[in-house]
Amino acid sequence: MGGGSILSLKVTGEQSRGLVTVLEGVMHSGGAPLHVHEAEDEVVIVLEGALDYQVGHERGVLNAGGLLWFPRQVPHAVANLTGEPCRFVTVATPSGIEDFFRAQRDYIATLPAGTPPDPLGLATVSGAGERQVVGPPLTRRA
Repeated sequence: MGGGSILSLKVTGEQSRGLVTVLEGVMHSGGAPLHVHEAEDEVVIVLEGALDYQVGHERGVLNAGGLLWFPRQVPHAVANLTGEPCRFVTVATPSGIEDFFRAQRDYIATLPAGTPPDPLGLATVSGAGERQVVGPPLTRRA
């Protein structure tokens, strides 16, 4: 997700009978690479701070109180490029993305301290095939 990001599951697929996953997070810096979800729609609501985003070819900044919808099969990414923490809620439907995040966490836990994740290694975790990376993480625009 991004440097020092923290995710907390609020509603799991098991709790919602597969309908929805709700996550609360804090993103300190950076963000996930541009990627596509084959099977989930996703909504991101910024509670505090700001996130740069890309949906398809559209770029912008989402400030506190803002909401974005990422439809399935459309490339998208968010990143915190401000230097200040950003708190957000993500809703994904149908559920299941939490299993992918757990697989990423488990892979990263196997790495020696201070070692950045290998993109090829991350691409092998369970669920990565349904959430393919199609571009680099967002960076500041000139």
